[in-house]
Amino acid sequence: MTLVNWRLKLLARMGPGWVLWRAAYALRKRSGLLQSSLPAVSWDEVNLADLVTAETPGDPESFRAHRETCDRRFFFPLGELPDRGVLRQMLGEAGIARTLAVAEDYCRGHFLYYSRQVWDLGRPVNWLWNPIAGAEHVADRHWCDYPTFLPNRGDVKDVWEPSRFACAFWLVRAYALTGEEKYPAAFWEMFEGWCRQNPPNMGPNWKCGQEAAIRSFAWCFALHGFWRSAETSSQRVCDMVKMLAIHADRIDKNIGYAISQKNNHGLSEAIGLLTVGLLFPELRGAARWHARGRKLLEREVRRQIYADGSFVQHSMNYHRVMLHDCLWAIRLAELNDQPLSAELFRRVGLAGEFLQAMMDESTGLTPNYGANDGALVLPLSACDHRDYRPTVQAARYQATGRRVVRQGPWDEPLVWLYGAEAAASPREDSSPSSRRFDDGGYYTLHGAETWCMIRCHSYRDRPAHVDPLHVDLWYKGVNLLRDSGTYKYYAPDEPQMERYFKDIAAHNTIELGGRGPLDLVSRFLWLPWPKAKCAEHSDSRWRGEHYAYSRSPWHVVHQRTVELIGDAEWIITDDLAGSGSREIALRWHLCEGRLAADVHQRRIEIERSGARATLLIEGPDEMQMDVQQGVDKPGDVAGWTSHYYSQREPRPTVRLSGSCVLPCQIRTRIQLAAGGSSMAAQDA
Repeated sequence: MTLVNWRLKLLARMGPGWVLWRAAYALRKRSGLLQSSLPAVSWDEVNLADLVTAETPGDPESFRAHRETCDRRFFFPLGELPDRGVLRQMLGEAGIARTLAVAEDYCRGHFLYYSRQVWDLGRPVNWLWNPIAGAEHVADRHWCDYPTFLPNRGDVKDVWEPSRFACAFWLVRAYALTGEEKYPAAFWEMFEGWCRQNPPNMGPNWKCGQEAAIRSFAWCFALHGFWRSAETSSQRVCDMVKMLAIHADRIDKNIGYAISQKNNHGLSEAIGLLTVGLLFPELRGAARWHARGRKLLEREVRRQIYADGSFVQHSMNYHRVMLHDCLWAIRLAELNDQPLSAELFRRVGLAGEFLQAMMDESTGLTPNYGANDGALVLPLSACDHRDYRPTVQAARYQATGRRVVRQGPWDEPLVWLYGAEAAASPREDSSPSSRRFDDGGYYTLHGAETWCMIRCHSYRDRPAHVDPLHVDLWYKGVNLLRDSGTYKYYAPDEPQMERYFKDIAAHNTIELGGRGPLDLVSRFLWLPWPKAKCAEHSDSRWRGEHYAYSRSPWHVVHQRTVELIGDAEWIITDDLAGSGSREIALRWHLCEGRLAADVHQRRIEIERSGARATLLIEGPDEMQMDVQQGVDKPGDVAGWTSHYYSQREPRPTVRLSGSCVLPCQIRTRIQLAAGGSSMAAQDA
């Protein structure tokens, strides 16, 4: 696709209004107008008295006393943390141990990245260091002029991640469990270090308004959680409120860009404005921030949460980000007797119901589907990042006043957001069932111990990955056929690997002509946006087709039928309608486990955690089967998975490929069983 062609397609897809707005925004940046509205200053130049209303005292002691009398309510009163005994009983020994271990790491300057890796940022913390790339950023210029993608400094997310201040949630939770003053001491030391190293509007940590909003949530949580600590001096309270005001100003004056991104950035930033404006009415901009944040939030929720509860970004992890954002805003608003609209409440409730339908209740896992950058806005439990039960439980409780998952450590967010009584609320009995979400293009088929998710969508918002008719298959809590994940958004040393995880070869579907049907015209934009149709959906059978390959040079329609036979067998039939000879590749990305393969008989057996699946594939004689795992060579990347952002692991991928005359059909029969595997035993 030529540069002119993709720009014309972008204009047609996004609309002239969007294109003109983005062009005007680029002009504002280049001309210096945006920079002049958000000047870079030193902290010494910023005085609290200049940020608060005339009747608000500006000296530290009087200001703290003023805050004590403020009628604005947080999730818990100032310094009044949840009952220690309740928390300890809920978390259990394993949950307590993990919470304290992560908090101890933070006290030593060892930061948890993407809920998985631990990196040493030093003591005092170096907030500009990228330990994954082994490179240091600098805060020597305005964020408008700071490049987002610098090959010699790696992925900018690696410097943003610690600056989200997830540490605040872990440290407050550890403080609630122990009462030890080392946790607030560590937080305030980190907070002051961050301020020194990141002057207002200078460097990479000011570049993204969503990062500023998420950081603001964490700081508000810490301010309320550590209020009674001896470490929380009046001066520190003043500095914190000053910082929150500057963050709100940064968001307010550039939120139009976030809205133009048409994704969760607009939600997060709107809620950042609402949060600071609602909780700190003494700030001069508070009323405006609150009103604007509220208005934009209402509008964005209506646009971003589809009518069936699915989400504009086509990603399980970003669906959770949206829910965390919205649960935070809904609860703060209702605590302060300024509830958000019934329509917003309804849509967020549907979004929680959608996520529950996509979750394997026995494990809390969901398909590793769509963009997954490890974001966890509210780390309020000791559960693994891949466990969605904390979010589903909180979202469904917010909507219904009942729990939907059995009691466990995933109930901790209920205690922090709604009080201990929420964790003791009755449970709503519900059994998983086959569901359809036509607006988002998600379909499920459910048996007693097995289920699958199918993707079939006509995009009206930008795709994250190229995955038409992808199927995720589960049995006894094991994700047998799975999505490959994301890995990294920016991997300058591994461009092939970065591209692989986004494109069609990393998904359980069919590739034609050795390439995916979409063109990646910028880092996060695929064109054209594909169309698809669900033709049939029942409790045990689904049929649909996509048209991404219907244009030149392929002129092929891919139809897929998925059937559940009893509760122990799946049949997936792929029909390719077209003419002529085509290079075809069908891939099934398997879980890690004991593997046995007979490529001549087109038979694969995989066993993991007591769940066994046998794949038998029938197709044209011209097609050959192989198993790829951990392939990384020029022009060929295959057999990788990424469970956590910036990490990848080899895993087996079955490929049936060859040049075939169309029309043709490929049938995959998947037989499920528990226990050991004769083939795997012989192979071992």
